[in-house]
Amino acid sequence: MSTPPRPRTAPTNAVAPGVTKSRTGGGFNPAANVAFNKTTIVNGNTGQPAAGPGTGGKIPGSDFMSNEDIRAFCEHLRKQSRNRATERAMDADHLEAVLRTIPDATGSLRGARGRARRVSRWMKKIAAAEKAVQRYSAMAYGTFEREFESDLRKVGKGRTQPPAASRFGWR
Repeated sequence: MSTPPRPRTAPTNAVAPGVTKSRTGGGFNPAANVAFNKTTIVNGNTGQPAAGPGTGGKIPGSDFMSNEDIRAFCEHLRKQSRNRATERAMDADHLEAVLRTIPDATGSLRGARGRARRVSRWMKKIAAAEKAVQRYSAMAYGTFEREFESDLRKVGKGRTQPPAASRFGWR
């Protein structure tokens, strides 16, 4: 058996002659089209001010100055790890599928499935670890709220308590 054919040239993002690179939002309503602009970085200058001290960098809530910051940070971690877990699981399946088609030194495909599973097993463990990151980031914020709830109430940024129900005194 032979190996699957490989592409002869690397894929490019070349634009066909006569085709413009600008895109519009669609043709459902000609009076309300949406245009997208792409900003490119030239010489490392993005055209945006650099993040100074105390701005939190690129991760939301990384200053940890309030409970909203901690919630935003945990939510950011959870969302990112969900995407990474999905991608890693798909990568592991793809890797296993490709490795199943590679014959051994004698040209036989016998044992290829087992070898492919042994290699892709580590990618599947990476995906499982990303799922654990999701779970632990959600648990971190829940534990924070539980442990510091009374302190948050004193500051006034915690959960608002419902007003006490008034009792009707008939006698």
